[in-house]
Amino acid sequence: MDYYIYLNVQPYLAAFLKKSYGDPVELERDSPESRIIREYISRTPDGVAPDMGGDSNLRIRIPCFREADPRVYNYMGISAKKALTESFDQLLEKCMIREIGSLENYRRGKISSQIYAWMEKHGIPDDATNWYTISQKYYRLRKKYVHSGIKV
Repeated sequence: MDYYIYLNVQPYLAAFLKKSYGDPVELERDSPESRIIREYISRTPDGVAPDMGGDSNLRIRIPCFREADPRVYNYMGISAKKALTESFDQLLEKCMIREIGSLENYRRGKISSQIYAWMEKHGIPDDATNWYTISQKYYRLRKKYVHSGIKV
């Protein structure tokens, strides 16, 4: 029997992760996200109902760790889930900077079609809200790097 961690993340992030890791998300054994799970997974506290997914849009299969059998250790608190979500968001940002940034350096100018192409490649639905969010994330990251003197 598999056990899951359920997250409610931004729809574009859920789509990105499902395209990259499947549905449910299957993490590499020693990935940073898997390490977060290993560190913060615990027994379900007394009086707390097991998480059944509710309003979540992403489920992550809990890997089997030698020191934490998912049949016993299958609970993550709110702060631990937030840390996991932040790590997933950083993963998306790294991918975006690496892929879109390399194209932008090659060909200066308008990159709106490149952002749409990047979204398509990563399974993110092509709508105005997702495009706006992704483009703003990209521009903020690029500005942060340029301000630090790092060429993206």
